[in-house]
Amino acid sequence: MTIFDSCVMRLQTIGEYVKKIDDKTNKQLLPKYPQVPWVKVIGQRNIISHEYSAVDEEKIFITIKKHLPPLKSTVLLIIKDIEKDLDSQE
Repeated sequence: MTIFDSCVMRLQTIGEYVKKIDDKTNKQLLPKYPQVPWVKVIGQRNIISHEYSAVDEEKIFITIKKHLPPLKSTVLLIIKDIEKDLDSQE
């Protein structure tokens, strides 16, 4: 497997988990964090999963370089907010 293929599979996994989180929270959590284009994250997962031959290497590279850092920051913020909410319920 090439590095590119590995990166694409990781992006697919990220999209899959974003979709699961959205479903499990009845689409209530992710809209609180509009700085990430969640629909596009899920859409990219769908392209990778169902139209692999249509995957554009340059778009994947741009996603990794430009969009993953803000996604990571937002996910860390979500975790922090959830932990804070859980602590306040104790």
